[in-house]
Amino acid sequence: MRLAARRIRSRKVADAKLRARQAQGKLRRFVITNFRKEETIAALALRRGECNRCGACCELVFKCPFLKKNADGTFLCGIYENRPNSCRLFPIEPRDLQEVRGSCSYYFIEKPVRLEKAS
Repeated sequence: MRLAARRIRSRKVADAKLRARQAQGKLRRFVITNFRKEETIAALALRRGECNRCGACCELVFKCPFLKKNADGTFLCGIYENRPNSCRLFPIEPRDLQEVRGSCSYYFIEKPVRLEKAS
C-alpha cells in the first residue's frame, strides 16, 4: 500500500512541476511575442515542420475555450483569424516542445554556423 501511495504522490508532484513549467512558458511566450519581436523572429527562423493540429498547445495549463474537436480527431481554433500572437507562433523555442510532451510535429534546427571565406 505504501508503494502505491508513493507512486501516486510522485506522479502528482511531476504533474505539478509540469503545470508550473507550462505556466512559466505561457508568460515567457506572451512577453517574447509582444515585446521582443526581433528575438521572436530569430527563434522562429530555426523552427521547421508544420502543425499537425493535435491541440496540445491549446491545453497548456488549461484547455482553451475556443478549441474545437473535429470528427477526424484533429482540432480547430474557433478564433483562428484573431488568435493571440503567443498562440499563432507556438512553439517559439525548443523548450516549448517539452511542455506538450512530444505531441507537436514542429522541430528546431541548430543555428547555422557562418563560415569564413577561404583564401
